[in-house]
Amino acid sequence: MTPFSRRPADPNVSPAVMFGRLAQLAQSLRMTVISRSWDGGELNMGAREEFEAAEQKLLAEFGLDYKVNWVEVPSLGIKARILEVGEGEPLVFVHGGAAFAASWAQLMARLKHRRLLAVDRPGFGLTPYVDHHRGLRQMAKAFLDDVLDGLGLDRADFVVNSMGGLWAFWFSLDEPDRVASMAQLGSPALVEGTMPPFPMRLLSVPGLNRVVYRLPSPPVLELMGEDPAKAPRALTQAFEAARKMPDFEPAWLSLLEVCLRVGGIRVGFNTEDLARVQTPTLLIWGNRDPFGGLQVARLVAAALPHCRLVELPEEGHLPWVGDPDRCATEIEAFLSAPVS
Repeated sequence: MTPFSRRPADPNVSPAVMFGRLAQLAQSLRMTVISRSWDGGELNMGAREEFEAAEQKLLAEFGLDYKVNWVEVPSLGIKARILEVGEGEPLVFVHGGAAFAASWAQLMARLKHRRLLAVDRPGFGLTPYVDHHRGLRQMAKAFLDDVLDGLGLDRADFVVNSMGGLWAFWFSLDEPDRVASMAQLGSPALVEGTMPPFPMRLLSVPGLNRVVYRLPSPPVLELMGEDPAKAPRALTQAFEAARKMPDFEPAWLSLLEVCLRVGGIRVGFNTEDLARVQTPTLLIWGNRDPFGGLQVARLVAAALPHCRLVELPEEGHLPWVGDPDRCATEIEAFLSAPVS
């Protein structure tokens, strides 16, 4: 096993222990009354309005004067929703797994001298759902290709997080001329050496995941290793509203079914893939990232040919939430002088 080999899921999770946990969960679920259906039915009435109101409140809190663009994505048969702020050189934001375009608000407020373009990935925010089983890498390329075309951009700098980070890595290999640089905030999803937390892996089990999804769980920011006390209340409320959107559940669960298994990662981005990335890359990584701490970050950075690593000991998977000033400063410096 090399120093960069994928971390074991959990030293205590042998197959026997793993299935023991599943059995305990199944027993507890027998006592649980589940009143929500897959599509949410009446419970989702007004969900869009609630999300839009929460999003507007979040963006207003940070003084962001924005407009909404709807861009055709013919490859997927949908329109992508994009929030646009400011003018200048384009900077494209691609959020992580369970987030949405406006979750970048704190960071966008500090980069307003550029043309900021924050996308809702398919099934999240207000971009319609596309089943991830149709091919995740193909979806990533098709979506980002069509979005850039729709915005009239041949090439752009990217700011990405988690699943958005994996999409950007894939896109930089498939369409290297379209990615000028990328700032990866938090561990990129499924990169070798990282390991998703057990509750997330449990959501990858078809059928069981629909039930587990409805069980009470800690707030998203806490699960991602961030200090909820540092987070704006408007951001927490927007995450809560986003989860109620009708497309969120099928999008989130189909994504996890494709990417994960209970024992670990189903698809990923390994050291050989990292070594092929020629795009200048900034890694901003928090030691409290539940997918892997700074030891993993250093191995990822060493595998990338053109990479600058910024370590944030007190931050988690969404480092701009706890320290937006530092993240903005590092991004500005990187864009001014990308690593060669």
